Amino acid sequence: MSLERDGVPLPAPRGRKSWAVLARLARATAPIPRHVLAEELFDEADDPLGALRWTLTELRRAVGLPEAFRGDPLPPLSTPGLELDVGELARGRLPEPWPEGRFLEGLDAGAGAAFAAWLAVERHRVDGELLAALRQHTLKAISARDAERAVSLAGAMVRRAPYEEGHHVLLVKALAESGDAEAAARQAEASERLFARELGVTASPAIRAAARPSVAGPVPGIGQHATATSLCEAGLAALAAGAADAGIECLRGATHAAERARDARLLARCLIELGTALVHAVRGYDDEGAVMLSAGLERASAAGDAALAAKAYSELAYTDLQAGRRISAAQNLAAAEGLAGEDLSLRAAIAGFAAMNLHDGGDPAAAAEGFGQALELSRSAGAARREAWVLGLGARSLYTLGRLEEAAEWAQGSCRVASSERWTAFRPWPEAWMGHIGLVQGRDPVDVREAAEATFVLARQIQDPCWEGLAAKTVGLTHLATGDPVTALAWMENAAALCRRVTDSYHWLDVEILLAVAGAAWAAGRTEHALDAAQRALALAAQGSMEAQVARGQEFLARSSGAA
Repeated sequence: MSLERDGVPLPAPRGRKSWAVLARLARATAPIPRHVLAEELFDEADDPLGALRWTLTELRRAVGLPEAFRGDPLPPLSTPGLELDVGELARGRLPEPWPEGRFLEGLDAGAGAAFAAWLAVERHRVDGELLAALRQHTLKAISARDAERAVSLAGAMVRRAPYEEGHHVLLVKALAESGDAEAAARQAEASERLFARELGVTASPAIRAAARPSVAGPVPGIGQHATATSLCEAGLAALAAGAADAGIECLRGATHAAERARDARLLARCLIELGTALVHAVRGYDDEGAVMLSAGLERASAAGDAALAAKAYSELAYTDLQAGRRISAAQNLAAAEGLAGEDLSLRAAIAGFAAMNLHDGGDPAAAAEGFGQALELSRSAGAARREAWVLGLGARSLYTLGRLEEAAEWAQGSCRVASSERWTAFRPWPEAWMGHIGLVQGRDPVDVREAAEATFVLARQIQDPCWEGLAAKTVGLTHLATGDPVTALAWMENAAALCRRVTDSYHWLDVEILLAVAGAAWAAGRTEHALDAAQRALALAAQGSMEAQVARGQEFLARSSGAA
C-alpha cells in the first residue's frame, strides 16, 4: 500500500486504520454514515467519532486534498485528483503496473468483526476484478501479437491463482502464439505436473491443446480463399450435425487458409466461428475459444465489419458470464449492442445475455424484464433455439421472484420449443427448474424425484457437467423434502463434483450447488462440513459479484454461528 503524486512516493498517512478507512470508502457503492464507519473501525476508542474525524483529517493531509473525505454520510470516493488502483479495477480497468499482492495485504487494523467480515468478502471481489482485467488484457495482447506482454500478463494470472486451469491455458497459448513452440510445450508439461503434484488431479486436455498451433495445414492444389470458404461452411455443417471434433478441425483449416489468402474479413469470420465452436461445442475450451474470438474481433474491427465484431463481443461476454466476470461481461455486451444494428437474432442473444448477467449479479426483477424483451426479439427473428434458451433462463428468474405460475409456463414453453427443435441437449435445464418449481408449489416430492432422475439420466447421456449438476441438485432437494438429509447431501456432493469437473463450468451454478451442500450438511448434522461449503460458496460468489448469493452465504454463516 502506498501513495504517490506524479510518480513520487508520498509519506504514508499516520495511524494504522487510515488505510482501512481509505479502502472502505474506495470500495463503497453508497454513502456510509459516519457512525457506521466509527463502529466498524473505532468501537474500542473512548470517542469513536472523534477518532474517525482525526483519521479523515490525516487522510486529507496525506493526499493533499483539503476537500476530500468530508460530509455525513461520507460519499464513495470520487474526488478529482485522487485515483486508486482498486477504483480502476471496479471500472474494469487494469492499473499499470498491476498489483501483485492482495487487497490491504499485511494490514492489521485491529478492527472488529464487522470490518473483518467486510474485508474477507472484499478481498475476493478485488481478486475477481483483477483477474478479469488481467485476462482481458491478455486476450488483447495475444490478438495484437504482443507476445512479451501477453506472457507477462498470463504469468501474473498463474501466480495469483495457480490452481485455476484457465490461467495456465492462456499462458501456454500466449507462448504458442509467440512462435516459441518449445516453451509452450514445456509450460504445458509444468502446468500438468503442478495439478498432479498439488491437487492430485489430471489436468484437462485444454492445457496441452493450447500448445499446438491454432490452425491446421492447408489443402494442397486449391486456392486459399476457396479453401477457407468451403472449410468454414463444412465446419459449421458438421457442428450443426453434432460432430464437434470434425467441425472444429474444419474451422481450424479454414482459419489457416483465410490467413494465407490475406482476406481480413474472411479471416475474421473463420476466427469468430472457430472461437464460438470452442466455447459452445467442447467443454473445457472456453479460454482457447476466447483467444480466437478476440483475434477475430480485432480483424473484424479493422475490416469495418460491425456485424462480425458484434458477434465476437457477444460471445466473449458469454464466456465472461459463465465465469462470473460481471464487469467485463457488461462492457462486452454494451459494445456488442452498439454494433448489432438491425440483426434481430443477434440482438436477441445480446438481450438474453444481458438479462443473465443481471440475474447472476443479484437483480432477478430486472433480469425478468430483460428476458421478456429477449423473448420478443427471439420470436420476431424466428430464432427458435434462442427462444427456448430465453424461456429456460427466464424461468429461473421468475422462480427466484416467487412468480411460480409464470415460471412454470416459461419452463414448460422452453421444453416444448427445445423438443420441437430436437434440441435435446438443452432440455435438462428447464426440466430441472420445473422440478424446483413443483417442490415449492407443493407437488409430491416422490413424483418430482422420478422426473428429476429421468432428467439426470438425460444429462449424463449428453455429458454436460452443468446440466448433470443441476439435475443432481434437484434430486437432492426431493430427498430433503421427504426428510432424508443424508441422502440429500450425497446427491448435493455429487452435483458439486459433476459440475466442477471441467474448467469452464458455470460459476453461478457452482455457488448455488455449494449453498445447497451447506444446507443439506447442516440438516444432516454435519456442522463443519456445512460451514466449509458455505465459506467456499461465499468466496466464489464474492469473486463473481453474485450479490444475492453473497448475502445468502453471509446469512447462512451468521445463522449457523449463532445456532452453534
